[in-house]
Amino acid sequence: MKAKLIAYDLSGLSQDYKVRVNRKLFGYTEYSTYGKYQYEREGVLDKVPHLKILRGGIIVKKEHHKQVTSILDKYNADYQIFDIIIEKSVLKNT
Repeated sequence: MKAKLIAYDLSGLSQDYKVRVNRKLFGYTEYSTYGKYQYEREGVLDKVPHLKILRGGIIVKKEHHKQVTSILDKYNADYQIFDIIIEKSVLKNT
């Protein structure tokens, strides 16, 4: 299966933007009323088959890479994209 390896670097961003990028990509848990209520906020990768490798690397299907790179572009993060071939069973959410 054809896929894309997206290697990104957030070190040039402010801490606020780093948090925003990670929340947009991976989602987060929001707490309210002193932890009484919890809300799961979904990220882009909750809906897309992916494999997170290391801290700054994600493998996604070829047709889904635009969803990830659009977020990285929005916050001016540095990234590189590589074409790879992997087995279908490797990706999560398939």
